Amino acid sequence: MKYISNAFSPKMLNPKLKLELEILPTTLLEIQQEKDELISAIGHTMVAEYLDIEKNRINIQLEKNDILYIVQTSPVDDNEYLFKKIIIGD
Repeated sequence: MKYISNAFSPKMLNPKLKLELEILPTTLLEIQQEKDELISAIGHTMVAEYLDIEKNRINIQLEKNDILYIVQTSPVDDNEYLFKKIIIGD
């Protein structure tokens, strides 16, 4: 599955599996290209509006081969966004 969120927590990982994470930079363009395949777990209104994706605060459980896109506001400037891609492997 492919998800998008404004945060990441180890609680999102299936505790019954030994998983490895690869954290990569990504771009707004990549996220826009994947937009139709993404399940929104965005709980932050400003981020959801910026991406034109529904705000949908849900709990997710990441499994092997899942991808999680993270979009966060910059700690320096709320009008700047940071983009990461987390690939779940084993």
